[in-house]
Amino acid sequence: MDILKSLNPQNNNITTNIFLLVIGISILSLLEDKTILCLILIVLLFVIISNPYSNLKDKEDKKNDIRKDKISDDMYYNKDINDLLHEIKQFNKYNKVSYKEGVKYLRKFFKTIHILEHDDIMNRNQYYENALLYLKTSINNFQSITISLPERGYINALKYGDFEPTKKSNRLGSICKKLYNECYYILLNLSIQYNKQWRENPNIYTKEIDINTDRTEEYNKYNIDNWSLY
Repeated sequence: MDILKSLNPQNNNITTNIFLLVIGISILSLLEDKTILCLILIVLLFVIISNPYSNLKDKEDKKNDIRKDKISDDMYYNKDINDLLHEIKQFNKYNKVSYKEGVKYLRKFFKTIHILEHDDIMNRNQYYENALLYLKTSINNFQSITISLPERGYINALKYGDFEPTKKSNRLGSICKKLYNECYYILLNLSIQYNKQWRENPNIYTKEIDINTDRTEEYNKYNIDNWSLY
């Protein structure tokens, strides 16, 4: 595999390629037609063999790019959250941009949560604040899908005997609220653990995390993030 890579023209500079070309032409001029034909076939075989490696790599890179805005196994935390994410997935078709942004930031949230849970980091407050911001941004994007949802017509209401005009919007809003609560309580449990450690061993790199079950935050007119939740 390393030999194939080293022979690939893309991995050589221009001078090397010209040198190899000159040598190749010189050698071919000394050979018979049958030998030249065999060499051409070998080169073609090399091209056919080497291309699949490149195509596989391109497909793998593309797959990794797609995963960033799609729900996948790396976002699994527990069954309740996983079920809510798959419920939200049904609303993807109404606003793909908001849905993808919601997934992207929620993935960042879970990645940061895993860091907070498993890594002995010095400045955990920064990661904690980032996680809370990612969560709010994600929920805001999911919630914004409601403006793209079609309103229920009167004919359909008569057909199904259901006159709730914003049924889809209410359902999505309920899912977003449940998802936010589930993720918020992950942060709350982490804050209880961290605050206990901070009280036992305070230092200049961390501070007490201000978070509570009422989800109220300290007012700061210079911090617009406090008002970023829908």
